[in-house]
Amino acid sequence: MGGAGPAVAAPAAAEAPRLAGKAWFWWPWPILVALDLWSKAEVFGFLGDRYPRLAEHMRSHLVFATEALRFELVAWGNTGTIWGLFQDGTVVLMVVRCLAVVGLLWFVRTTSPRARLQLFVLSLVFAGALGNLYDNFVRADRSVRDFLRFSGQWPVAWDFPAFNVADSCITVGAIGLFLLLWRDDRTKSRQPVS
Repeated sequence: MGGAGPAVAAPAAAEAPRLAGKAWFWWPWPILVALDLWSKAEVFGFLGDRYPRLAEHMRSHLVFATEALRFELVAWGNTGTIWGLFQDGTVVLMVVRCLAVVGLLWFVRTTSPRARLQLFVLSLVFAGALGNLYDNFVRADRSVRDFLRFSGQWPVAWDFPAFNVADSCITVGAIGLFLLLWRDDRTKSRQPVS
């Protein structure tokens, strides 16, 4: 007779790439973007109210100073990238940042929902990129608002470039992603080849 025969179990399918079901990516970045934009608005507003006669880039407020560490709030617009590099390439940098956002979403799509830490660090980078892109598109001079400035005299004189919450997210996320990928690469290189 033409019976169907025994059922054969289908092989376990690999996880299909998708953006859904990845809460470790989706919940942190909106909070961090909101924190970035709020902190920029608050500090720039405070400095504008406190020092109305000074041009924006001249506004600075000392929070504390010791011999080892000085912390100031500043109102600096950065039209370049990290540490003020590429000041004349704002439009090119905006395009690169937009492409990076698309690339991050592709990376998230291909990341397993079980890779929670990787999804979290990708969310950090994504939040930082969106926070800085917001400034690029909204500010008249296309600059990114930087307001945290640290400097000191110990053990030698040093001056760290001004930064913001978005920059911090990108830095922490990028370092975390590098370490995770490095760890995975080392783990794979130790596995025996079959």
